[in-house]
Amino acid sequence: MNREDAFRQLCDYRSQASAAQKLPRFAGQRGPVLVVLDKKLITVNLILRELAPDLPLISARTIAQHGATWPHLNRALAIIDVGREMEEHQWAGRGPAFPLSLLDPVISEVAIPLWEADKFRQAVSDAATSLNKFAQDQLSRHDVYDSKLMTEAFSDDPPKSGKPRLRCPGDHRLVTVKDQQAGARQLANGAFLAIRNPAHHMIGDWNPATAFHHLTILSHVAHYFRDWDVVEYVPPPPDINALMAAYQAQTVKSAGVRLRATGEGGTGRM
Repeated sequence: MNREDAFRQLCDYRSQASAAQKLPRFAGQRGPVLVVLDKKLITVNLILRELAPDLPLISARTIAQHGATWPHLNRALAIIDVGREMEEHQWAGRGPAFPLSLLDPVISEVAIPLWEADKFRQAVSDAATSLNKFAQDQLSRHDVYDSKLMTEAFSDDPPKSGKPRLRCPGDHRLVTVKDQQAGARQLANGAFLAIRNPAHHMIGDWNPATAFHHLTILSHVAHYFRDWDVVEYVPPPPDINALMAAYQAQTVKSAGVRLRATGEGGTGRM
């Protein structure tokens, strides 16, 4: 795949989908534009399948659905940008290098200044703290933190009031999706137990190789909270039968009160 051509194709599709959303709905202009977008989408999905087979393909039948593909396209464009930057940072063996700037921003923006000051352990510690806050904000869970937060976020239990869950995108009846969910729970929990806790409580410093490996794991966990689905608690619908029974009971009770009041009123007049 020609990376630069793929980049242009994705940008062109994104631009045309965005422009199409601004067209008047009843001016007869949307039909031909939708045909063009549908044809371009075929090429876009071919690029996505080759560029990032782990990303879902795009399905769109309306202009609004084409316009809603921004997250998929931006992720694909970011992957192309990563490839460019890795090639620019060649190491002595001529293979691509992985600069810290390519880590998730939750990690890189905190770690890079400390890394440049040779504070490798602190870079990992502060990056884990940043990840914890990001996870709390994504789930609106500020009552738990660190490994406890990870355990509850990836729990297989259904969401509860005030306790949303993080779910791997896809059909959870499939073994591969279930495995990703279980693996992410263990990885995220282990990241805080085996990486965050030593970085936070140990003294002295680490070598840059150890710190680099730890930062990449924290970055991977950050991607879960950035890209996976937050599933909120939805209260069950009201029990109609119970409501009807309560209404009928209240109606009968009110009728009895009126009858007694009428009887007492009649006795008072005799």
